[in-house]
Amino acid sequence: MMLADDNPAWKRGPVEQARAACEGGASAIQLRAKFATDAVALEWATEIRALTRERGAHFFINDRFDLALLAEADGVHLGQGDIAPARIPSELRARLLIGRSTHTIAQVETARDEPVDYVAFGPIFGTRSKDSPYEPRGIEMLEDVVQRCAPRPV
Repeated sequence: MMLADDNPAWKRGPVEQARAACEGGASAIQLRAKFATDAVALEWATEIRALTRERGAHFFINDRFDLALLAEADGVHLGQGDIAPARIPSELRARLLIGRSTHTIAQVETARDEPVDYVAFGPIFGTRSKDSPYEPRGIEMLEDVVQRCAPRPV
């Protein structure tokens, strides 16, 4: 999954990032808009949705199931501080794939029992793309998480 991010440190905006990723063959794009207003995030999401439809890629929005629904995204990616997947009404959950970020085995165990379609786990390696209070987890811990969540994808 390619992450299109509105961090001002990046040279290109999220739509340009998504366009380049789609041209490069990405099969999924996730919009992370931590700095934009809702209106701007929805504008970007609408443009990225058009790009991903044209290229046959999946489109996810980070954190916000309401924006994901408005933009007709394929799914929403929820962090630990976001709304719990079970709190999203079932008729709306049926319209979206739902992913859940996890960083610890305890969070993985909880996510495994939530109404989600996939579990994300990390960071596996160090990253400069965002600040994280978590140290890199490594491949061995990822292997453990994959086994704990099977058959749900990680």
